[in-house]
This record gives sequence, C-alpha cells and structure tokens, in this order.
Amino acid sequence: MSTPRRCQVQGPYDLVLSLSRSDRFHPLSHQKENEFRTAVRADGLPAVMDVCQAGSRPAVLKVTGYPEEVVGSLRPLAEWMLFAELDLRPFYEMVETHDVLGNVVRRLNGLKPTRPPSLFEMAVTAVTEQQISMAAAYQIRSRVVEAFGDPVEVSSEDEETDLLHVFPAPDTIASAPFDELKACGLSRRKAEYIRGLARAIVEEDVDLEKLRDLPNDQVRSVITDLRGFGPWSADYILVRGLGRLDCVPVDDLGVRTVVGHYLGDGSRMAPEAVQQALAPFEPYRGLLAFYLLAHWRVEPDANGEDET
Repeated sequence: MSTPRRCQVQGPYDLVLSLSRSDRFHPLSHQKENEFRTAVRADGLPAVMDVCQAGSRPAVLKVTGYPEEVVGSLRPLAEWMLFAELDLRPFYEMVETHDVLGNVVRRLNGLKPTRPPSLFEMAVTAVTEQQISMAAAYQIRSRVVEAFGDPVEVSSEDEETDLLHVFPAPDTIASAPFDELKACGLSRRKAEYIRGLARAIVEEDVDLEKLRDLPNDQVRSVITDLRGFGPWSADYILVRGLGRLDCVPVDDLGVRTVVGHYLGDGSRMAPEAVQQALAPFEPYRGLLAFYLLAHWRVEPDANGEDET
C-alpha cells in the first residue's frame, strides 16, 4: 500500500455516518469500521483506493491505494467522491431553530452525500433506479459491475485475497452483448438506454464530463435529450452526481414521502407541494431532501418505504 496522502475536509464531517447512508449507492465497495475501500479508475488504470478518517477537529482523511503510479490521482478522486469541499455549517445554521429540522440535522451531524467517481457511473445509476427500489437497483448494478468491470485483487493483512471490480468503462458497455446485459437484471429498455449512452460516449457524440462546467438548466437540457433520461434523471444526476445541492427530483416518490412526513401533514406530497415546502431552504433544498431521506431510514417509526 502507498504512503498515505492526507487531505483536510470542510467540517463537520463523519465518514462512517456518511458511508452508512450511501451503502446502497456505490456497488461492491467494502466498509470496515472507519475505513472505506473501493476500486476506481485512476489515470485510465484500475486501482484500489482506501480512505479512513484520521481526525475530526479539523476533519482529516487519509488516502492510500495502489498501483503506485496512480496514487497521486487518488486523493483528488477521494475528495470529489466524499464531498470534501462541502461546508455544512451554513446549512445547519439555516435549519437549527426549525422545530422539526433542527432535530434531524443534530442527529445526522457531519453527514455528507457521496458522489460516484464518474458521471457515466452516475448516469447508469439513474437508469437502474427508474421505477424500482434502490435495493433492487443496487443488486442489478452489482451484477453489471461483476460481469463487466475490471477486476482488482486486494490482499488483506490476514493474507486473504479479495476481488474488487472497477465500474465498467463506456467502451466495455458499448460492446457488451445485449443478452448479457439483460442477464444482470436490466429490462430490455434499460439495457438499451445504458448501451446507447455508452456508444454515444465512445463515438464522442456525448461528453458527460463537460456537464461539470455547465449551469443547471443546460445540464438538464443535455440529459433530457438522451434516450431514456427524463426530468427525474436530470435532477438526480445534478444533485447526486454533480453535487448541485439546491436541485431536487421532486417527482421522486421517496422525496415526496419524506417531505410530506416532515414538512406536511404526514401524507405523500404532490411534486408542486414539495417545491413549495422546500422553497424556504434555498440554496440547500436538495441537501435537505437528502437529510430527510437519511433520517427516514433511521427513524424509529419509519414505515420502511424505499427512497432515492
């Protein structure tokens, strides 16, 4: 394993809490106590990245990994995935006196959303989660990664060898046999959407990475022009893939449920009502929805409905 790279994180931050709320978002990563291990693509090569929290005040992450030649690229990748630059304090100050939300954020102090390392992975995630539960979508993505991702062997201290897989690159999915994609649990339509997007990227008709530099409206326009991607997918990619924390997929059933539960009369809200209920919390409306979804999962009287 490489010499650790240390990076300071905008606090407050709790790595264990943040990973626990993203346990169905990133397939085939390993979490142990305060450590996070995953396979990523760095400088075009499959690599292993280990991250642990080395301090709380100030919040510090320790990043290691291999192969050695790509270790320098792992630190900025970890900072991106774990939202190192996000300062939660203005959001906490906004809601701390709210009768309901103050208690929510205090219970989840230091929680940050995670982001996938690439927007292609985020786009595939969005497709897999259309109209099914997160748990089912996670299982489908895990099978896609195991079937098509590059394997990376990881030797542990007890001399056991684990096998991690890097999320498949667009060229791999573009050339994947259709029946093998469907065998992972994808419907015919979703397999078509994912392979079509991959081929558009390979043929340079689409460059998802350029979305990082575009304003929200232009990102939505680009995404909704893609076959199989509608307004829900666009806002989901904006908030979870790009970290645009004022964006909310208001059509999402989970969002409508939790906003109605915490900010309404307890019943599931209509999309327009969600927009109205979250309006006072600009520019953190998406972050607030994320917190409500996270709290819903740990709340004693939660009814177990799945969420996005």
